[in-house]
Amino acid sequence: MQVPAPAGKGVAVEDRENQSEAADPVLAELFESTHVISELKATTREGVISEVVKAVAQRGLVSDARWLETALTERERMVPTAMPNGVAFLHARHRAAEKFPKQFLFLARSSKGVAFGSPDERPTQLFFLLALRKDMAHLRWLARLSWICRNRTTVANLLKVPGAEEIARALRLAVEELPGNLKQK
Repeated sequence: MQVPAPAGKGVAVEDRENQSEAADPVLAELFESTHVISELKATTREGVISEVVKAVAQRGLVSDARWLETALTERERMVPTAMPNGVAFLHARHRAAEKFPKQFLFLARSSKGVAFGSPDERPTQLFFLLALRKDMAHLRWLARLSWICRNRTTVANLLKVPGAEEIARALRLAVEELPGNLKQK
């Protein structure tokens, strides 16, 4: 039921609820230093997916690891998610909110890099896994991460910092520096 706001006093309750539903989750809700693999052991595409899925399952971020591994593998077979500049954005083709106790972002790093199907045919070193419940939030976070990772200095910084805490801090700083149209509202 909509409760009208007093004249000149702001937004109706229902409108505020709709705004909060439409708002993207902030980085602090999605990502923390425990959502990082500082150095992947994997040397193949299948190995990266398997290692990342195992890590998110161990952290309780996914309720069905087999589903996630299959979904990511199928998505990569369709069209690789690797981009130039050594970054890939792993995600399932279809949202399955019920598979994730909470939505999250996860980041795995490979100093040597892995052949992952990048258009520039260079090795991929940063692997972001996006697991968001709403399509629009997924697309907006994908846009933010893409913007961040198109900057070679930012990518180099994410690759050179020593551990999970520093990687998380570097990503937080990069998000804070997003241009106005990509900032969270």
